[in-house]
Amino acid sequence: MDIVTVHNLYKTFGRGESAVHALNGIDLAIEKGTFTAVIGASGSGKTTLLNMIGGLDTPDEGEIIVDGVRLSGLKEKELAVFRRSKVGIVYQSFHLVPTLTVKENILFPLSLAGTKHDPAFFSEIVELLHLQKKLNAYPHELSGGGQQRAAIARALLSRPSILLADEPTGNLDSKSGQNVLGLFKLSVETYHQTLVMITHNLEIAQMADRVIRIEDGRICE
Repeated sequence: MDIVTVHNLYKTFGRGESAVHALNGIDLAIEKGTFTAVIGASGSGKTTLLNMIGGLDTPDEGEIIVDGVRLSGLKEKELAVFRRSKVGIVYQSFHLVPTLTVKENILFPLSLAGTKHDPAFFSEIVELLHLQKKLNAYPHELSGGGQQRAAIARALLSRPSILLADEPTGNLDSKSGQNVLGLFKLSVETYHQTLVMITHNLEIAQMADRVIRIEDGRICE
């Protein structure tokens, strides 16, 4: 069963001679419960595609369906609801709020939405990501790997249908990166998550169920 369907997707930034054709007719289907790695040179369109799937940007042409939700035509408020309910996003930069504790950072998106969290599920995620003893710490008191684990916990807490990761190990050393990748794979298996990850690391890509290469805004599998 496909959880993501992308058809004939186009996106151009700018106009005239300075126009950048980020996506040039992308067609893509991603199966539920799989780990897909997206690779390609800088500027190839990887992040643009990820943003489209996550409802963070809109295409010039084409159609995107994520977990039964057709994104075309949705208003910004509807897209915000879609992102909160369907998508978890993890970035290369951890985007933790420095004045909040680890626990407060993990709960922050749900707090903004006025949604109560499930204490049992929170405890389960915290244990899975080895954050039990770090909940009262602040981000600067954690290692890079610890901060990324907190960011992953934050993304998982809303039980998203799909997890999007943009170079999540890019700011980590090799050992921490491998540990974080292992936790991603564990979350896919434990919670039947669908993971789509942008990476420049071919070793990481080889651990995925499927590798998609993007060149000049087109898929070259």
